[in-house]
Amino acid sequence: MSRRTSAYTRGGSQERTVNANAARHYARVAGALVAISLLAGGFGESFVPGKLLVAGDFQATSLRVAASLSLFRAGFVAYLIEAVCDLSLTAIFYLLLRPVSRPLSLIAAVFGVFCTSTFAVGEIFYYLAALPQIDAHFAAALGPDAVSRFSYLCLKIYGTIFSIFAGFYGVETMLRGYLFFRSGYFSRVLGGLLLLGGAGFITKNLCAVFAPQYDSMFLVLPMLVAMLGMAVWLPFKGLDRDRLTWLQAQNRGDQQKDQRLIGMPPG
Repeated sequence: MSRRTSAYTRGGSQERTVNANAARHYARVAGALVAISLLAGGFGESFVPGKLLVAGDFQATSLRVAASLSLFRAGFVAYLIEAVCDLSLTAIFYLLLRPVSRPLSLIAAVFGVFCTSTFAVGEIFYYLAALPQIDAHFAAALGPDAVSRFSYLCLKIYGTIFSIFAGFYGVETMLRGYLFFRSGYFSRVLGGLLLLGGAGFITKNLCAVFAPQYDSMFLVLPMLVAMLGMAVWLPFKGLDRDRLTWLQAQNRGDQQKDQRLIGMPPG
């Protein structure tokens, strides 16, 4: 495979480095994935549950779910699309931010996989909310009085899981924002927005657990701004290839110096 099309090239050391042209392409792909994730997540995680859940009313919630099964299914499919985008973004940003700090990039990736897995657990409860309407045997086993309560409680648990685990997504986003800011080849403005967005999610998590009266969806707004910024900036600007190439050359030079100091031949 040619150096122009390969995502990696070999430098003077044994360390694999990101091909600058491929990296810019992946950055643009990441921007498109952020846009898709934002649209799918907004629809599946906010719009649809908001249409189905009636606060404090078991019966009305159950009737809405039963009357809107197509919308309900569309919301679940939107989540699956979002999850595919988020996992892909986790891998792409690990590769793109590894030249800045491999340990921090790896930690952010681990948090990203954990967050997607946690939200998947929440989506199980979301899907279960419609099970009495989808499966007659399941509804019969619950009994007519329990069906409406079951749907309502499943949607409430789904929302609660998001609130009490949002901090992990915030940690991932703050790590990514720090690496953006420090890299020099990504926009520092985006890095700052990601830091603010992650801080908002962490604050929301802490409020949900320790001070529910202060929990608010307004704490999600900084993350929304950060994602919009990435969705607009990355597809058109990507990253600074020259800066990335320079940083990787510096990293290789430092590694070779370390090898000489400990008496190892350079790779």
